[in-house]
Amino acid sequence: MPDPEIERVLQKYLRERDIVAQEAVRKHPLSLESVLAELRPEVDGHTLLRSIGPGSFSEVWLAQTIAGFRAIKFVYRRTFDTDSSFHRRFNEILSYLPVSCSHPGLVAILYAGRNDSAGYFYYVMEAADDVERGQDIEPRTYRPKTLTEHLRGRGLLPLHESSQLAMSLTDGLAHLHARGVVHRDIEPSKIVFVNGMAKYADVGLVTDAADAEEAAYVGGPGYFPPEGPGSPRADIYSLGMVLYEIIMGEPHAMFPKMPIEIGSTSDTHALLRLNEIILKACETNAQDRFRSALELRGALLEAINASGCT
Repeated sequence: MPDPEIERVLQKYLRERDIVAQEAVRKHPLSLESVLAELRPEVDGHTLLRSIGPGSFSEVWLAQTIAGFRAIKFVYRRTFDTDSSFHRRFNEILSYLPVSCSHPGLVAILYAGRNDSAGYFYYVMEAADDVERGQDIEPRTYRPKTLTEHLRGRGLLPLHESSQLAMSLTDGLAHLHARGVVHRDIEPSKIVFVNGMAKYADVGLVTDAADAEEAAYVGGPGYFPPEGPGSPRADIYSLGMVLYEIIMGEPHAMFPKMPIEIGSTSDTHALLRLNEIILKACETNAQDRFRSALELRGALLEAINASGCT
């Protein structure tokens, strides 16, 4: 009897790649493994283990090399309306590659390439920690540890932990903006942990600030500012919503509610000050927000230092 996981993956590929799948089945009518091998994308020097993240434009695979585990994102031509938009996305990744390696708060892109005959480009990244095992990755059970998973069911975090996370993410965003780049899709599911450190992971939507207005309207519902994504202050709004979840321990849909636990903790004063900063970051009018991620970072640092939680 076929392995259920193999069957599930096969059916996914049969739906998405009808023509290729049918040809593979004709070649290997009795072997699901052979069919999967026919359909699996390839990257020299990397053994692709399994798909860990289908998306709107792409798919992420866990891979293994002689140096360890990697995550590889494949972006397919068929998901774009034109060749020019597909090529532009690839060029954005090439431009972002050196930026990704220049700050510890960004998932590093180690290599990018393309396979025009197969209709995709790809980029190789650091692999996120496993939810349970960290960097001790077991491929069969691997689940990338996102901020969503880190916060799930925990409520109000200890102030030293939430402060460290807030500072790390704000510092990473300030670094992006200083290099003329806006993210456009900041939300907890797009932030992963690598060796225990939170990093911005989904760079597929990162774009040059000068071109942001021409980019598609994308991102997670609830993390959008009213004016839409595509500017540094829009990123600040999105990060503010993430900081609300980290510091206040509530889902973003509850913003601006404060948890009742605040009144019974020794950190009440510090949390109220941090809440003021979050409210300013998430102002409806963009002009009322912090002028930059660097200014937001400074306000957070001042509040955290005043609390004695460093």
